[in-house]
Amino acid sequence: MPDNVTLPGTGSVVEAVEVGGAMRQVVQVANLPATQPVSAASLPLPTGAATESTAAALLAAAEAIKAAAETLAGRTINTGAVSGTVALDGPTLAALEAISADTGLAQPLTDTQLRASAVPVSAAALPLPTGAATETTQAAVQTLIAALTAAVGNHNDPFVDGAPGYVILAKRRDSDSTTVADGDLNTLNMDEEGRLKVASKPASYAATVGNVTSATSTVVVNTERFSNLMIHCAGTFAGANCTFEGSLNSTNGTDGNWFAVQAIRSNANTIETTTGVLGAAPAYAWELSVNALRYFRIRATAWTSGTQVWTMIPGTYATEPIPGAQISGTQPVSGSLTTAGTTTNTPATPTPSNVNSAANTNATLVKGSAGTLFNIGASNTGAAAAFIKLYNKATAPTVGTDVPVLTLVVPAGGNVDFDLGPMGHRFATGIGLAITNLAADTDTTAVAASQVKVLTSYI
Repeated sequence: MPDNVTLPGTGSVVEAVEVGGAMRQVVQVANLPATQPVSAASLPLPTGAATESTAAALLAAAEAIKAAAETLAGRTINTGAVSGTVALDGPTLAALEAISADTGLAQPLTDTQLRASAVPVSAAALPLPTGAATETTQAAVQTLIAALTAAVGNHNDPFVDGAPGYVILAKRRDSDSTTVADGDLNTLNMDEEGRLKVASKPASYAATVGNVTSATSTVVVNTERFSNLMIHCAGTFAGANCTFEGSLNSTNGTDGNWFAVQAIRSNANTIETTTGVLGAAPAYAWELSVNALRYFRIRATAWTSGTQVWTMIPGTYATEPIPGAQISGTQPVSGSLTTAGTTTNTPATPTPSNVNSAANTNATLVKGSAGTLFNIGASNTGAAAAFIKLYNKATAPTVGTDVPVLTLVVPAGGNVDFDLGPMGHRFATGIGLAITNLAADTDTTAVAASQVKVLTSYI
């Protein structure tokens, strides 16, 4: 507002000032100079204009309202909760600030407002039931869980000595059935003895089906997760011959090195590495072991026409599934065949040797080549013990010089029988014998004539 107001003339009525857009002051002028100084701050206000007595006080009030309005402009107000004209006085602004931007309702909410509609609630700020440990809110519980996780460690952290672990519970379930749908999580199950329950049957695998429609067709299956296969062919075809092959290093059933694999027919003790030329589906299947193989394939080597359909069913066995492989082929049989289908084994007959002592050391060559001694029988009629000495020689022993390999005692006036068992005693060079009166290897003391008689059996 200007400090001075120029008046158009003496005795005129003019509108001096307009303040706040609603308050006017009419001034009666008489005999004033053309220019009259006026102080806006000293102008009186109309009756009822609040408590402000001057324009300066009104200006200060207007600036306070402006500041409040600017503050209000930064807030979100649900105008749907306000109807009619809103006065921008102090109580009204306070009421507007108490209205929630989320719900449009004044705070705090009344019981009626809470029950009338859903109201957003922060779960972290909810109090816990009385006696729920020492935490008062869920936010505090989350903080505690984070601390426990940090103390225990992440699930993929390496285990170190002294680190805490987790207790895992399992449920006893006698039935083999399941209570969850495919793909859902389930608990570990225990049997009635408290042991972890595993499948009570071999693993179930889907069949592999493929066709042979040319002389170079192959049907392949990855065998790394099972131990045996049952295979069968069907369809309408002619002149098809296939070989059974395995690989230890193939990565896709095509590359790598391949070798023949034995399969046994289901209806006979017949082992094959090929099907042989087939003109129709056979009345048997084949079973084979695929232990340690990475891939198995059926590879056609001949084909005339049609479609030969192969089905391969995997399985798991704890042992080798082809016992026929252990007794296949032609087995050697010794002996003489006397009747068709009958084999007669004739046991070998040992050769006897009889020695009657003379009045010397009785050096005797029993067999001049390698042989086996089975039995020795001897009698001694003398008054002292006699000694039978055996030598591994191809010639008669030199008694007193050659060293015997076995010395047998024949007591005075007694008989002995030395059985060397069903395998006998083998003499690699020959069998020599002597009879002396003393036990020493170098003894040459003679026995009396006809005092000692010795019977040997050898081959």
